[in-house]
Amino acid sequence: MHLTRLRRLLFNLAGFMISLWLVAPALAASYEAIEIVPTRPDVTVRLLVIKANSKPSTALILFPGADGAKHFGEKDGRFWVSNNFLMRTSTDLAAAGYIVVALDAPSDQGHGMSDPFRTSPQHAKDVRKIIAYLKEKHRISSLYLVGTGKGTLSVAYLAAVFDEPAIDGVILTAVYPPSECAGIDFSDIDDPVLIIHHLYDECRTTPVQGAFEMKKRLAESPQVDIVVVTGGSLSASTPCNALSNHGFYGMEKPVIQVMKDWIAGKPVPERISK
Repeated sequence: MHLTRLRRLLFNLAGFMISLWLVAPALAASYEAIEIVPTRPDVTVRLLVIKANSKPSTALILFPGADGAKHFGEKDGRFWVSNNFLMRTSTDLAAAGYIVVALDAPSDQGHGMSDPFRTSPQHAKDVRKIIAYLKEKHRISSLYLVGTGKGTLSVAYLAAVFDEPAIDGVILTAVYPPSECAGIDFSDIDDPVLIIHHLYDECRTTPVQGAFEMKKRLAESPQVDIVVVTGGSLSASTPCNALSNHGFYGMEKPVIQVMKDWIAGKPVPERISK
């Protein structure tokens, strides 16, 4: 009986936190908008763009996990975000001085982005158009691709196929293992890479061993740092959902600090915990 009550309390608490994430962006950012970018004939991609009070020149392009669809929206004049790790920390990242840009699935991917689409020329064309748009409208001068879960498929593929110096670095969190990344030639990735993974990620598709395998595959990258996370809060979701070790639940601030330090060129630890 006590265990049942505890579980109910945790899930109620999780629901309360999600309700805060629905309104938090509107409270924390001086600029927040959903912008729509034409990328291919008759295809558009929605972006959630967040800036804090500064005028940031560095952009973080966020690729959430799962099918990449419907992680943000607008209702009754307020923006909401999903509880995905990157989405629920998006305003914290903006407050750190970046322009944060979250991508939705393209308009022609009605059921979200499949793995083959995430590793397709169409996906690369979409993101190239988005980068050009951000440079023109928001005057960004540097950018990083940031993915979590299946979003790391997108990031790794894009880093491999972008020949021009379009990006300054790659951040992979809760990384999808290379053995599951068909269509990506990791030897073509020549950007600096930061890998962050929870030691006790219990999602069967993102075992921690995959993070170390990924580092081995990135032989042509000039810098590969891997940070293992321990600790956090008691899971309030299933192992593959965001309110668990898979989504760095309870370790959001230390993980964000690692990302900030790495982008700033500071050394990062091999392991972090509370």
